[in-house]
Amino acid sequence: QYAMAQDGLLPAIFAKVDASGNLWHGTFIAGVVMIVVASCVPFTYLNDLISAGVLMAFSMTAASVVLLRLKSPPKRPFLLQKS
Repeated sequence: QYAMAQDGLLPAIFAKVDASGNLWHGTFIAGVVMIVVASCVPFTYLNDLISAGVLMAFSMTAASVVLLRLKSPPKRPFLLQKS
C-alpha cells in the first residue's frame, strides 16, 4: 500500500506513517473495508472469490514468467555458466 500510495496509485492517506514507523491508517482502512465486505457477503461467495483471486494471481505470475523468457535478450549475462 505504501509504495502504491507514494506513486499516486492509491490515496495519500495509505502512505501516512505514524511516529513509530507503522502504516496505521492504511491498515485500519483496509481492515474496515474487509469487515464490511465479510459481514455483507455470504461465506460461500467469499470462499469462491478468494479461490478465484488466488488462481488469477498464480496464472498472471506464471504467464509473466513465460513472457519474460520469450522476450528476454538472446544473451543473458545474469544466467550462471554451465560447468
